[in-house]
Amino acid sequence: MSGIPPCVLVVDDDAFQRAMLADMLEELGVATVLQADDGLAGTAVLDGAPPLPAVVVADLCMPGHDGFQLLEALAARRYGGGLILLSGQQETVLHAASALARFHQLHLLGALAKPLRLDALRAALGQLT
Repeated sequence: MSGIPPCVLVVDDDAFQRAMLADMLEELGVATVLQADDGLAGTAVLDGAPPLPAVVVADLCMPGHDGFQLLEALAARRYGGGLILLSGQQETVLHAASALARFHQLHLLGALAKPLRLDALRAALGQLT
């Protein structure tokens, strides 16, 4: 499938959710799926990862360094890849995070509710240019 990024970073505190998302990404043709269990670990992966992930998929509600803090870290690093936000919380959480991502001029591909569907993930990745 063309347009699928070669490398994606998944940031989620739930190991099951990370594994499920990694499986979905691999099913869609992503060759390398990097994983981190919170925003701080995700930032460390970005800082030390060649190749730089073309897309970051991040849960918003995580203990410790959450998805909102990760957005700030991505903006500080001028991350130019795509961003997909995930949340099992109320839709207002996704709207607030989307507004923050746009404020920081991050390339937001989608803000998706959990449980995540494969077709929604495919559509979000399809926004990558």
